[in-house]
Amino acid sequence: MTWKKKLVAGTVAVGLVSGVGMTFASASEGSPLRQWYDGLFGNTQQSVLADNEAAASEAFSNWAATTEQLKVGAGMQINDKMEAELTRAGTEILSAKDEHIASLDEEKAALLANMNYEVYQNIFLEGYMAIQNQGNAAMGTVEESFRDFTSETGQAAVDEMTQELTSAKDSAVTELEDAIAQAKEELSAQLAMEEQVSRHNLERQITYKLSDLREALTTIINELVSEQQSIITAKALELEEEAKASLDEVINNINN
Repeated sequence: MTWKKKLVAGTVAVGLVSGVGMTFASASEGSPLRQWYDGLFGNTQQSVLADNEAAASEAFSNWAATTEQLKVGAGMQINDKMEAELTRAGTEILSAKDEHIASLDEEKAALLANMNYEVYQNIFLEGYMAIQNQGNAAMGTVEESFRDFTSETGQAAVDEMTQELTSAKDSAVTELEDAIAQAKEELSAQLAMEEQVSRHNLERQITYKLSDLREALTTIINELVSEQQSIITAKALELEEEAKASLDEVINNINN
C-alpha cells in the first residue's frame, strides 16, 4: 500500500471512529432493544460483507479477464475499484448511523456510542482486508502475466532488431566492399588510359625536343663553320699577301 492509500484509509477510519466518540457505554444485555439491535447489526454486517465480497469478486474477476486488453490501465483499475468500495462502504455505514441516531432513545444513544467502533472493526476492516487480499491476488496474477509478456516481447524485439541490424550491417559491408572494388577498377582503368596517353605525349615531346635540338644544333654548326671559314679565308688572304710580298721582294732583289 502506498502512502497515499494509507492516508485515505486512515482518514476514513478517523471519520468513522470520531463520529460519535469512543464511549463504550452499553445497553442492557437482555433488553428487547438490544436483542433487536443485535439482530439488525448481524443482518447488516452479513449483508454488507456478502455484498462487498460478491461485488469485489465480480469486479476483480471481470477485471482479470480483460487484462490482456487493458494492460496499460491495469494498475489504475485496481486503485479505482478500491476507492469506489471505500466510498460505498463508508456511505452505507454513515447512512445506517444517521438513521439509528434519528429514531432511537437514550438506550439507542448508548448503543450508538459504540456503533461506529464496532462497524469499523467488524465491517469496514474485514471488507477492506477482503478487498486488499483479492486485489493483491489479482495483481499478483496480472503482474506475472505482464512480466512474462514484457519479457517475451522484449526478447522478441531484441532478436528481431539483432537480425535486422546484422542483415543491414552485412548488406552495408558488402555494398561498401563492392563500391571500393568498383572504384579501384575504375581508377585503375582510368589511370592505365592516362598512363598510355602520357607515355604517348611524352614520346611525342621527346620527338619534338630532338627535332628542336637538331635544328638548334644545325644553326650552331652552321654558325661555327661559317666562323671558322671566315678565319680560314682571312688567314689565307694574310698568307697570300705574305707570299706575294716575299715574291715581290725576291723579284726586287734579283739584281742584288
